[in-house]
Amino acid sequence: MKIINAETFCVSKNKLGESPVWVDQQQTLYWIDLTAATLNSIKHNKHKIFNLADPISGFAQSNDGNFICATHNGFSELSFTNNKVQQKLIVDLFGNKSNFRMNDAALDRQGRFWAGSLQITEVNAAKPSGHVYCLTNQQASAKLTGFKVQNGLAWSPDGKTMYVSDSHPSIASIWKYDFDTETGIPTNKQLFATDKKLGGRPDGATVDTDGCYWIAASDSGKILRLTPTGNIDAIINVPTKNVTNICFGGTNLSTLYITTQIYKDPNEHAGNLFAIETSWQGIKETNFQG
Repeated sequence: MKIINAETFCVSKNKLGESPVWVDQQQTLYWIDLTAATLNSIKHNKHKIFNLADPISGFAQSNDGNFICATHNGFSELSFTNNKVQQKLIVDLFGNKSNFRMNDAALDRQGRFWAGSLQITEVNAAKPSGHVYCLTNQQASAKLTGFKVQNGLAWSPDGKTMYVSDSHPSIASIWKYDFDTETGIPTNKQLFATDKKLGGRPDGATVDTDGCYWIAASDSGKILRLTPTGNIDAIINVPTKNVTNICFGGTNLSTLYITTQIYKDPNEHAGNLFAIETSWQGIKETNFQG
């Protein structure tokens, strides 16, 4: 097993850093602070912060160069005008008074945008009621249900396996599904890993060109690489326990970027953005197709 250590890349001090997205054309990394309602970017060590009117929980690049986003109420478009962020709600799933909000988000290999919902307060803890939605043609439909804190969305290189996790302490599991690339329908749910194997709750995830699934194991300070059969073959240690999400980026897509959060972590490194140059390579993401 390979064990390596990540280093601080940006002293961002995010309350809840999340959703790192590498934009290859710009050679720029974007990520969010969900609690502070900000969008962060870094290029050539220059860190920028943009305020958001509507907090984002996950996002991806669109074909038009803008971003498609999962927000508190549903889905929105984000663009830049005169170096300022503009947001436009395109699908309102919950309304302002809802007990739900969106959480983790990702693109499948065909460019469909997926995001999960969670209950802000657990009204009925015995019956998880979060969904996983798919957005196409400005319409969202629920494809999976039964989640408390959905996370860990990712797809195998050929797009035929879909991964989803639930970070809630009472569940803390990852599943994989057979995925129909034409219809976008996941079937045949199979347990892939639990917190007993991971040593922490499964949070954000990505997949490399070998088809291995990378997961941020929250509360553990570790990023784990799992083979398609579920074996851990690499560990990245992060000097703060609350790791939240990951993505590959850099010139060769071999740098792994790691977001973290300050919440309940007095560690001086908590909330920073970390990076590690690896011997593996990420997959160039397809843009949102609309």
